[in-house]
Order: sequence, then C-alpha cells, then structure tokens
Amino acid sequence: MANKTKQLKYNQAIDDISYLILHYPLELQQLLRVYGITFRDRPSHKALINETVELMKDEKSAFAKALAELISRLAGREDEFWGAVAKGAVGILGGLFKKKKRRSSGSSNNGAAAAAAQAAAAKRDMERRMQQMREEQRRRDEERRREEARRREEQKRKEAEAKKKTNMMLMIGGGVVVLGIGAAILMKSKQPPMPYGGQRAQMPK
Repeated sequence: MANKTKQLKYNQAIDDISYLILHYPLELQQLLRVYGITFRDRPSHKALINETVELMKDEKSAFAKALAELISRLAGREDEFWGAVAKGAVGILGGLFKKKKRRSSGSSNNGAAAAAAQAAAAKRDMERRMQQMREEQRRRDEERRREEARRREEQKRKEAEAKKKTNMMLMIGGGVVVLGIGAAILMKSKQPPMPYGGQRAQMPK
C-alpha cells in the first residue's frame, strides 16, 4: 500500500512538473533564478527539466518545497489541468533523488548511484509526459477546430434557410399583389360605361 501511494505521488509530481514546464516556463525560470540558475537565451523544455531535477537532488536546497508552493499557487488559478494538486507529491519526488546516508562507503555509493538512476528516470518520464501532453493538446485543439467549423456550417445553413424562406414569402406576397391588381382591372372592365354628363343632350328640333 505504501509503495502504491508513493507511486501515485511520483506520477502526480511528474505530471505537475511536466505541465508547469510546458505551460508556465516563465514562472519556473523566475524560481530557478532565485536558486542561481539563469539562461542566456530562451531555455528548451529539456534544459528546464534538467535544471529542475538537479536542484531537487540538492539535499541542502529548499527548492523542492518552493517548487511545490509554486505549483499550488498556479493551481489556484483554476487551471483546466490542475483541479487539485496532491500535497507532498513534489516533496516525495525530491526525496527519491537524495542520497541516503549510510555508515559504510559501499552503501553510500550504492545510494548515490540509485539516486542518480532515479533522477535520470524522472527526466525521461517528464520528457515522455510532456510529449503526451502536447499530443493531447493537439487533439483537443483539432477537435475544437472541427467543432467550430461544424457550428459555422450549421449557422450558414440556418441563415441560408432563413433567407430562402424570406425570399419565398416576398415572392408570394408580390404574387398576391399582382393577382389583386389583375382582379381589380378585370372587374372594372366588366362594368357598363358611365353616361357622359349624367343626361343625354337634347337635339335641336
């Protein structure tokens, strides 16, 4: 059970840090600068991963705690990904990288090797997770574009139908007017002519 909980927190930390690097690189760079890490040019995602993991390996550094606080603060923006941050997940990840102090030098070396291997694995996991996140984002964007295109087509269809209906009503209305005028002319033509002056003129005798 303890191993399962640790694995879940490890996965959560990988997700959190990967998402942070992918979507909030400037905020992470500001935090790295506090701990003496600066970049001349815009850093790649891989460079941010490397520096982040290396700082988390430092036993004397409070970076892991500061990183967890940064993620918690950004999660408070109601980000669509960060619904809830697993507290302590980043701390668990940092603890995996730190060398275990042993009495014998052999055990110490083994601990350092294990920590280095774990850090390398975490870097690979972050790179892989970021790639998955990019692919997921592309699929969401593509789905959103298709949905927007579908809505535009539906709107065009409705507008075309409304225009067609309006034109038909105008044509029907115009036809009714023409028929009405024609009927009036026809009725008038059937009436007898009115007498001139109302009285017949008397012929002289």
